[in-house]
Amino acid sequence: MNPQMEAEQAVLGAILLAPERLRDVAGWLRPEHFYRPAHAALFEVLLAQDAAGHPDPPPDTDGASSAWATQAMASAAEASPGFTPGYGHTLIAACPVTGHAAAYGRMVLETAVRRQVHEHAHRLLAAARTGAVDGTLHLTGALRAAIGQLAEAWGSLDESPRALPGPWPLELPPADVEEALRQEASLLASLTALPREVRDISRWLHPADFLDRGHRAVYRAVAALAHHGDPIDPLTVLWEVQHHGDLASGATTADAVRAVTRAGFSGDPGYWAEQVLQASVLRSALTAAGTVRMLSLDASLPAARLLGSALRTLRGTEAVQKRWRTATGAAGTGGNPVGEPGEPEHRRYAARARSLAPVPDTGTSGPASPAQQAACARAPIRSSH
Repeated sequence: MNPQMEAEQAVLGAILLAPERLRDVAGWLRPEHFYRPAHAALFEVLLAQDAAGHPDPPPDTDGASSAWATQAMASAAEASPGFTPGYGHTLIAACPVTGHAAAYGRMVLETAVRRQVHEHAHRLLAAARTGAVDGTLHLTGALRAAIGQLAEAWGSLDESPRALPGPWPLELPPADVEEALRQEASLLASLTALPREVRDISRWLHPADFLDRGHRAVYRAVAALAHHGDPIDPLTVLWEVQHHGDLASGATTADAVRAVTRAGFSGDPGYWAEQVLQASVLRSALTAAGTVRMLSLDASLPAARLLGSALRTLRGTEAVQKRWRTATGAAGTGGNPVGEPGEPEHRRYAARARSLAPVPDTGTSGPASPAQQAACARAPIRSSH
């Protein structure tokens, strides 16, 4: 059995043995954080019983604890075909120390962080591979929302600059590469023939959106000429490319610049610009999703650092998507940016907040006093940026 499954069994066993331990984890651990459906069903039953005021009389008596466990196991067996009353005794036997329920719960949550981040990144990767732009935008927002929810539960988000794995190897089908280069060449030819469109397009189309290094150099030169109000034609573009050092660096050649700028009008520049940006949206999402998946598979990466690194990775593709929305008028995802502090009362009961400033044991299982809550609220719950 892997350690993650042992952690799920241990936290549930601790609660069955000592019902008051549920309140060590109830503020931040949810049924969906458990991998096994039977475990999720039991934890949901335990939460429901606590909300209903069971056990009664107080749980420090053997009779109350036994009734709590018996009722919970019976209810879980009804809710989940994978749970049997006898399995509850297996859970109890799997708990090393009942007082460590919060630590076991954090193990369960950390595993859920990795699993859910991986699942969302995988969906985003699939959407970008199929060329579904709307789906890519939606699933990028879903991944960001998942990071936010998991960060709220965990209680910290470590965005400290660190080297990320990768870059994730982006392998495009030859047909996709050929189409992207054709679209880029058509755009550059049209912009050279119809330069009045350049200033508007350059507000939302950047050189980095071009797949081909030489096309990137030509577009940078065309945009620079338009920005300075200089004339644009094949010769002025070639001269500007030379000024930028792109001929000397080998980014492109004079013949390649002449070929793309002298091809003649190839259609509406706005149309081609949107096609180039759309391809950039998909490529950036592929790279980001692949990198986040790699991060989620690194078991040595702490949860806070995984979430922070995933968020940093996602910001690059979100910037490209923001320009896509500007160009096309597509609606944004909305919502508050991940990493902004949430309501103090909500974050106070996050997994790491509880572990950094535990409420002193008063000998009762009731809610913490105002003084204890204030002590918990003062605990640092997120890493500095």
